[in-house]
Amino acid sequence: MAEVRGGVRDLLAHWGLSAVDPVVLSNRGNLILWCRPYALVARVATAFPGDDPAAFVSVWRRELAVAEHLRRHHIPVVEPTTMLPAGPHPVAGTWMTLWTLADPAGSAPAAPPALGLVRRLTEVMEQFPGELPARGAWIHPQEALARLHSLRSRDADVARLATEVERVDDEMGSRALWPAHGDAHAGNLLWAGGTWRWIDFEDASRMPRLWDLATFVAQGGLAEPASNRLLLEALACPEVAADRDAFRWAVAARVTGSVATALGLAVVGQGDLDAARHQLRQFAAFRDQWMRSPGS
Repeated sequence: MAEVRGGVRDLLAHWGLSAVDPVVLSNRGNLILWCRPYALVARVATAFPGDDPAAFVSVWRRELAVAEHLRRHHIPVVEPTTMLPAGPHPVAGTWMTLWTLADPAGSAPAAPPALGLVRRLTEVMEQFPGELPARGAWIHPQEALARLHSLRSRDADVARLATEVERVDDEMGSRALWPAHGDAHAGNLLWAGGTWRWIDFEDASRMPRLWDLATFVAQGGLAEPASNRLLLEALACPEVAADRDAFRWAVAARVTGSVATALGLAVVGQGDLDAARHQLRQFAAFRDQWMRSPGS
């Protein structure tokens, strides 16, 4: 951490910004630093053992391109900085990008508006002109499979989950893919400047139809589908009514991936193992009920 903070200070000093004091805003996944006193945030890639830091260069370039595409089409986003080049920049053996500090400017509403934001995001993302990796947002469940390998032979619940991840893998390979945010849950909406703004575009990729909408409503957790208000509202959307089977499959796949990812991180000490185990116990009942639920 100290090496990264020092590297950020040195880099910004090169661009003429003196006396920078990097303050940690978040250290979940990537390291997010406010470059105090400037309205500038550094997003630093966290490399885990076995990662190639150079791979983050293309990820960060893609993230910047997606943010600019959304901004041009009037989707509120937290924007890359214009104070100096946004990056990617090398820092302490990894890579970072630079973003505008989002000013909350007032109290946030209790929750983002139901589905309008993600539906508009989906519409604009499908127009993204650049290259995106196929099924890039699915890499995290695939990584989880490797982490769960040792448990698979001695834990029936883990074995069933791993088999389901593999089944989704196989079926996803046969589905048409569309440009998507990839991780469009409510936690990636930030209240700033009097509006909700999208953040975190590193999972932008070509995913099955309605993936972002499925991601957004899956945040209702693993309760019974009938008690998930957003899920029920989504079923009334015209694009869902036109392809309900695709939506049902996307929700089930998204829940499968989320449960696997959380457990895979927890078993290597990067998450709450008790919470991940609780999700795993709920998983089979949710998926079976959702896929068999009449009228859905």
